[in-house]
Amino acid sequence: MLRRLTVLLSLASLLLVSLVPAVSFANLSNQDRAPRRQRVERKFAPELEAASNSRDTVRVIIQTKGRPSAAHDEALGRLGGAKRRAYEGFDAVVADVPASEVQALAARSDVAYVSPDREIRSQMSLTTETTGAALVQDGPGRAGITGRGIGIAIMDSGISNHPDFTSRGRSRIIKAVDFTGSAQGGDPYGHGTGVAGVAAGNGAASRGYVGNYTGIAPEADLIDLRVLDEQGRGRTSAALEALNWVLSNHRRYNIRVINMSFGTPAVESYRTDPLCQMIERVVQAGIVVVCSAGNYGRTETITGYDSQGDPIYQLAYGGISSPANSPYVITVGATDSRSTAQRSDDVIASFSSKGPTRFDHIAKPDIVAPGRRIVAAMSQAPSVGVAQLRPDNVQQPVSASAQPNAYFKYSGTSFAAPVVSGTVALMLEANRSLTPQLVKAALMRTAQTLPGVQFANTAQSLVSQGAGLVNVVGAVAMARAIVPNADHLQAGDKIFRRGITLGNFGRSVTIAGEQIAYSTRVVYTSGVAFKNDPILVNGIMFNNGIMVSDGILLGDGQINSDGILLGDGVLITNGIMVSDGAIISDGVILGDGVILGDGIMVSDGVMLGDGVMLGDGILLGDGALLDDSLFTSQGILLGDGILLGDGIMVSDGVLISNGVLISNGVLISNGAMLFD
Repeated sequence: MLRRLTVLLSLASLLLVSLVPAVSFANLSNQDRAPRRQRVERKFAPELEAASNSRDTVRVIIQTKGRPSAAHDEALGRLGGAKRRAYEGFDAVVADVPASEVQALAARSDVAYVSPDREIRSQMSLTTETTGAALVQDGPGRAGITGRGIGIAIMDSGISNHPDFTSRGRSRIIKAVDFTGSAQGGDPYGHGTGVAGVAAGNGAASRGYVGNYTGIAPEADLIDLRVLDEQGRGRTSAALEALNWVLSNHRRYNIRVINMSFGTPAVESYRTDPLCQMIERVVQAGIVVVCSAGNYGRTETITGYDSQGDPIYQLAYGGISSPANSPYVITVGATDSRSTAQRSDDVIASFSSKGPTRFDHIAKPDIVAPGRRIVAAMSQAPSVGVAQLRPDNVQQPVSASAQPNAYFKYSGTSFAAPVVSGTVALMLEANRSLTPQLVKAALMRTAQTLPGVQFANTAQSLVSQGAGLVNVVGAVAMARAIVPNADHLQAGDKIFRRGITLGNFGRSVTIAGEQIAYSTRVVYTSGVAFKNDPILVNGIMFNNGIMVSDGILLGDGQINSDGILLGDGVLITNGIMVSDGAIISDGVILGDGVILGDGIMVSDGVMLGDGVMLGDGILLGDGALLDDSLFTSQGILLGDGILLGDGIMVSDGVLISNGVLISNGVLISNGAMLFD
């Protein structure tokens, strides 16, 4: 019987593969697929194509095949270019090249890809109680986890000398390196000091202010890697140089975490973006990289006002910035804690960038953290850029004996990211053997999924908050539960210590008087499968109707494939967001009734040409009927009851092409693992 079922499923899979191209959003996916092929084959970034007829010189990052060599230098000379530098830990060269010669340079067989040296910018717009960090630092019966001995590298605008960074008479800024070439030292812009304060400030200057502004890991060491200038701007090449320095020096300074609260709009795949490629090497070296998601989560259109009188903006999807679009980083979005320690009233900050990522269509962010109206250390430079922009955010002391101009109120995903970086430092103090993959898995598995009432559907929830709001208490507890030799585990090894399973690990913790349940809706992480006894695998996990694999996201009737997200009138494709009647790109209008050329109409009842109709009951030609279920290209069908033509029925299960069936369970690429 099993053999017959396997044969039938294989035949059904082959039937679906042949059937799908005729009915699966052909007029959308075919148009989208052609430019994607060009991007894969082309070896230079899209911005450089527009400048190919210019006589100007452009600064580029040339990713080489193998180590940069004299042949590359000679080629640059022949083309009228000049090398600026190469990197020891990354096969790349920074050079100035005539724009008209970039394509010739990219065509060389020893060149992998050419990108412009893009500008990167800080992402401006927490309490320890709302994240649970205070319970870990000083909780009853605990020795106190404070991040002591763990190095956090802050790649930003610099870190100013501040009382909050001094412990036991010594500065915890144990190393400072400037990669901007600026004559001004310290932190004249004032962004990096705030980021460092959120991650690792100890609140020493708080006396005389209305609050105690202690950060998440108040005894962690700080490594100041300045890559942004006094205007909060920098170059990709400076960030690459800083990461290269980390690869050479991370053991010396015990750098276990890098915080990157800056970004630039994503204009290409992470597979070719030089900054993302360098980050991949850093993570493979065992260093956790945390990135802010970006502040592109809304338009400026106001659709109403909330109960507090704050404007409600029209949301935008697909705005995750680079390098937060890399699957190797922990991408952090921002929540609004509404100035309370309780988490029950927390919402996603409207400005927080939402996924999926452009080009690769990865579900991001991974997690969210408080990032609105966060008070943290303020730069002590003579003139601080952020204070000049918003002087009203400089916090005023309530005591004449307090240090003035010591704290500033910040907003943005820039200040949500260091909440997670500080949490990672606490986790690493609790278990120094954790790998970046296990850190990410534990953070996401213990996060709290915020109430679904904010979101129209599961897909919108996932690309807005990822696994949910960071839970410091749960994350540190799971770090302790993981074996102390986690960095030596092999695929198939159990992760937890003897006697510990997810069943007896617990399902919730208490924070600010509320029971905070761990997220069980979705786990996406490279190489970790959570079941009762978590084990290492070589793939990606999805569960409870949600799949994240090779850019395809399926959940509760939503489809996200090749950049297309359909749900409640929302369409995302190649960075184009259309929702609730918004019009973006090439005159295409999508609203309650959506018309997409060539006779394709999408509305409450969806019709996609050639007799294919999608509605509450979905009919997909040749007798294939899907009701309340999911469909995506290449023969993948998900649903409680799935009818696969020719009388083949798969109930309460999942069929993923090639005849693989996992009932009530989980499919992981490169291997199958059943969930409880």
